[in-house]
Amino acid sequence: MTLQQHMRRAAEDSLRSFPEALRPEIYVISLRISHGEFSTVHELWDYPYDPYMAIGYNTEGNVRRNLEGSSADPLEVRWSYAYMLLEEAGSAGHHPDDPEGTSLYLEEVKRLGLWYEPGDDDAEEEQDEKLCAHFDDLCVDAARHLHSSGLVKEVLGREVPIVLFDMFRIIEPGATQAANPPHLVPPGYLALQQG
Repeated sequence: MTLQQHMRRAAEDSLRSFPEALRPEIYVISLRISHGEFSTVHELWDYPYDPYMAIGYNTEGNVRRNLEGSSADPLEVRWSYAYMLLEEAGSAGHHPDDPEGTSLYLEEVKRLGLWYEPGDDDAEEEQDEKLCAHFDDLCVDAARHLHSSGLVKEVLGREVPIVLFDMFRIIEPGATQAANPPHLVPPGYLALQQG
């Protein structure tokens, strides 16, 4: 199995794990990308190492609850990760909970010449960007796969957008636009991100 296949399968498993009772209420799938939270090489929060994705969702009911009696911007409540449910499926990628993904990730980035050892300051910044971009591309591909395979429609009964984000790097709205068919990228999401 390749890393791409592993990430696609993990995305499929995440989507299938969404609670059936909430599926009619789900209007967006969230794909959070993280780099380095569980770093085994560097200090905690050193981004390029140990990337993983976690897939979740948000519901219309959660939006209503967040807006009730609030002066918050409705677009922000609907499209900002800060307001989304934090109920994500298991982590996939280079993460302690995904030993197969960890093995496949390390094998691939070493084969591609993206890996470097700590302390090589000249290579570090450039390689950090390449490592992040490589994993971002895998996540965009996994999201595209959920759409192109028809699994989003099969599980939820309709198409919904997949919003990609990283809490420590700005990848929106580009990653989300790359991951979805154009007709699924919500104008309200774009207005919030570009505003």
